Amino acid sequence: MNTEEIKHRAVRSVIALTARTIFLQLVSVGAFFLLGIFLSPKAIGIFIIVSALIRIFSLFTDVGLGAALIQKKEDLDDEDLKTTFFIQEILVVLAILLGLLVTPWVVKYASLSPDGVFLYRVLLLTLFISSLKVIPSILLERKLAFEVQIIPQILETLVFNVLVVFLAFKGFEVAAYAWAFLASAIVSLPVYYFLSPWRIALGFSWSRAWKLLSYGLQFQGKNVLAVIKDDLLTFFLSGIVGSVGIGYWGWAQRWAYSPFRLIGDSVTKVTFPAYSRIQDDLELLKRGIEKSLFAVSSILFPILAFASVFISSLIHLIPRYAKWEPALPSFYLLCAQAVISAVSSILINVLDATGHVKTTLRLMVMWIILTWVLTILAVTRFGFTGIAFAQLLTAFTIVITFILVRRIVPFNFIGPVFKPVIAVMISIIPVLVFTPNVLTGLIGAIIYVGAMLILARRETFEVLSLIRKAYKK
Repeated sequence: MNTEEIKHRAVRSVIALTARTIFLQLVSVGAFFLLGIFLSPKAIGIFIIVSALIRIFSLFTDVGLGAALIQKKEDLDDEDLKTTFFIQEILVVLAILLGLLVTPWVVKYASLSPDGVFLYRVLLLTLFISSLKVIPSILLERKLAFEVQIIPQILETLVFNVLVVFLAFKGFEVAAYAWAFLASAIVSLPVYYFLSPWRIALGFSWSRAWKLLSYGLQFQGKNVLAVIKDDLLTFFLSGIVGSVGIGYWGWAQRWAYSPFRLIGDSVTKVTFPAYSRIQDDLELLKRGIEKSLFAVSSILFPILAFASVFISSLIHLIPRYAKWEPALPSFYLLCAQAVISAVSSILINVLDATGHVKTTLRLMVMWIILTWVLTILAVTRFGFTGIAFAQLLTAFTIVITFILVRRIVPFNFIGPVFKPVIAVMISIIPVLVFTPNVLTGLIGAIIYVGAMLILARRETFEVLSLIRKAYKK
């Protein structure tokens, strides 16, 4: 692909992923809202604990080969794919066996109910099912064909959310998650192979494996550290604050991170393969970074700001939802952290896409130490709210990430981020001065749009023009 085609595909992919994410977030948010009514904080806490533990085991199913295939400059051949698939399936089987072996210890430490044990075993099985989807997904991602890749993801999410809400309504509690996960994993599998045909085959080449592993192990090393920082800590904290405390924190994180998943994930998912394709053109990479920062900031910042103002009123609309009030302090802290993380994710993708994986590994080591130390100290002082407080403190290390990326690409950080921040500060005034309601929220939104057209008219229309040209082509 030439530079122009990469740009157009990247823009189309961001739009496709954002459209998918908007739709799926509406489905997921609606489902989670209903689960907040039907399920107790303890049930949701058990699900979070088990999910975190499964993500730990999933580390053993990948050594970064998928990322290596995406980042590879040369075209892929069948030997690359067969070698990756063979290594991956061996690792998946070993991870599942390990998970089954440590079941008694997991049950004792996290105090899992019988339904929690059932969920744990089902999610181990879905590790194998998910591994079969990796190669077709990689082939689509290499082509930046995210508008195709979203189809099985939409199907999977729809099946999961509809089924989990229905079963929770019927009183299944934690088991609702187990059956919903299993059904959704099975349903989407054939769709991946229909959209991205690949004949399953086993093969192994030492030369290909070594070449892919030279990048993949470094990339996966970052993922290992991320899981230690987040998921292993979550499991560890389950023995301190209990499943109820994890449930409150998880509820706050889910709502605070929903806008981030809506916008930030779509942009950052596309920027890694897109930046990888243009890593040698620093001027084009610079413009790409600045547009990504502006797009994320201009959409995400106002959403999180207004959510923080309205959340207290919203949870009291439904009597059964008032049980989540203890999680509000965590929600406010995590909204602030999500703002920083959205920007930081783009910068980390620049480091990865330009081959500076060792740098991101060092950053992850720093974040692990900070997160664990600050969280343990904060939890002893503030209870489960200390988890969110420690996350926010750790997020401020974005300053270090900014300095490292600037050494590679001399991009402008303040320009793309500063104007949306000012527009948000202006638009939030009516909501703070008067009672938060639909009218003041609408007035604030109108003020924000007007402020952006005054402060960042050129940047806004540049992004809109880029979108128009990509789809016109």
